[in-house]
Amino acid sequence: MLKLGIEEEFHVVDLATKRVVPSARGLLDRLPIGAFVGGGTASTIRLVGSAHHELGDLRGELVALRGILVQRAAGLHLGALASGTAPLPNPGPSSNPDREFPEHDHPHRAPEPAAGPVTCGMFVRVEAEDGEVASRAIAWIMPHVPTLLALSSSSPYWAGRDTGHASWRWNRPEVSAPTKAVRGVGAAASPRETPRPPLRLSAHAPMLELRVCDAIADVEATVAIAALFRALYRYASRAVVAHRTPPAASPTVAHDAIRHAARSGLAHDLIDPVAAVTRPAATVVRALLAEMAPYLRETDDLDRVETAIERVLAEGSGASRQRDAARRGGLTAVVDRELARTMACVVVTDTAPALDAASTLGTAVR
Repeated sequence: MLKLGIEEEFHVVDLATKRVVPSARGLLDRLPIGAFVGGGTASTIRLVGSAHHELGDLRGELVALRGILVQRAAGLHLGALASGTAPLPNPGPSSNPDREFPEHDHPHRAPEPAAGPVTCGMFVRVEAEDGEVASRAIAWIMPHVPTLLALSSSSPYWAGRDTGHASWRWNRPEVSAPTKAVRGVGAAASPRETPRPPLRLSAHAPMLELRVCDAIADVEATVAIAALFRALYRYASRAVVAHRTPPAASPTVAHDAIRHAARSGLAHDLIDPVAAVTRPAATVVRALLAEMAPYLRETDDLDRVETAIERVLAEGSGASRQRDAARRGGLTAVVDRELARTMACVVVTDTAPALDAASTLGTAVR
């Protein structure tokens, strides 16, 4: 069974004002080294999970580490918000939008402030023993990336306004321009040539990284998306080994599908990755589940993933929930609701879980 790891970014929020604050450095000093690093901004924290074979172990670690983060943040009158963007405007710049996977030269170094919007993502890494197979597998996985983005979408608000997008984090012009990773089979072997490809091969460890997802408040949805990505890689790598011809996806269709998913989320149609036509989002999501069912069943993950994804379809994505909360109580209510969902699963403990460096896939994604 392939190992699977998750990294999550969190906005550091003042619990009184509900706004992000540049307090990552002080919070990092209270967190276990190795499990947390700076998120690439002065107001974000990155949780670095280990690699696990079993989804239950993966979830358990995320819950434990979130508990530590929430507890230590509360001691500073701060909260940890898992959302692609923070709804309320930040009174000052504290982000560098080009450092999604920052190079950390110190385990607790928090970067200096830089101009730009503050965004947070959820990143999945799956073990890929054969780099050539993983490179070719990208062409098989890419058509389904928009569906994973839609499931994770949680950034409708930025600077206090509704952007009209479900994932403004990914649909900002400087991020959503076409990259070689979405330009078809021939270019897929070099996905690191642009700053933000939705998929990339790690240069530091044998793994394939999914980078497109927004940070997600709900742990069950986070774990389910990670499991779907692992299933997609199993499906894709076997197709490569069997010398099957990958989908003939048009570069324009691939790019448009990602942009469409970032705008619509689950609230409207998605582009069917096979027919290249729009279909109801739930139809596209369930088609992906059905196609991946044999691979999820092999790892005993199918029931857990189906339950979590059906819950997302029933309740809506993070973007839909945030808009619903805003209609009821404004942007402050959005922050309160997402803070509560971020903390909902946590088991507060004063002891960090043991992190076995030998079991990780490179510790922090770099």
